[in-house]
Amino acid sequence: MDYIGYINTAYYFEQIDEVVSRMKQLPCTAIYYDDRDDVARERWKAFIGQLHTGDVAVIMSFDNACKNFNDMMFFLKLCSSKDIRIISLSDALDTADELFPKSSTKSTLAAIARMSANKGEASFDDFQAELLSDKFHEKKLKKYRMVINMYNAGYSIKEIMARTGYHGKSNIYRILHRFNVDVEYPTMVRSKQSGEHMIMRNL
Repeated sequence: MDYIGYINTAYYFEQIDEVVSRMKQLPCTAIYYDDRDDVARERWKAFIGQLHTGDVAVIMSFDNACKNFNDMMFFLKLCSSKDIRIISLSDALDTADELFPKSSTKSTLAAIARMSANKGEASFDDFQAELLSDKFHEKKLKKYRMVINMYNAGYSIKEIMARTGYHGKSNIYRILHRFNVDVEYPTMVRSKQSGEHMIMRNL
């Protein structure tokens, strides 16, 4: 079990020296620092990559470590899946309930609220937009699957359009082509009836 620390120095905090000292006392075997010039956050990635099952992740605060809610949710899920204890020094939070025995649910909510306030509304909007985008993409894929399944089951193009809400046969064929479905195009048969040419389509 290793104690591994992370600090994003792009955000200036007066207590940063104190936090570094506390991280070393825990003791952290490694402390990763990100700075303002590291747009790709390579040290954050290295910190995440260094965490293994049973380790302790020590951060200055959630507001300092995570740039948005998406970052935070990823971090929490990772730590949960690997049984990694999280210590957030400035937030006075310890998932093992050892370092800060007086911390409470109120402290947890306050840490999340501070992150929202300090990062600005754009961070939440970006996260919300991403969720909406994922839901839209998932809904679209479900419709694609319905088109393919119905076609393979022998439904006509008209029946598929009525069921899925697509307008225009070209949309149906485009989806089938996109997913490499073998397509049988409508056959056209000319027959004479009452002296007139009529076109019959197999749809």
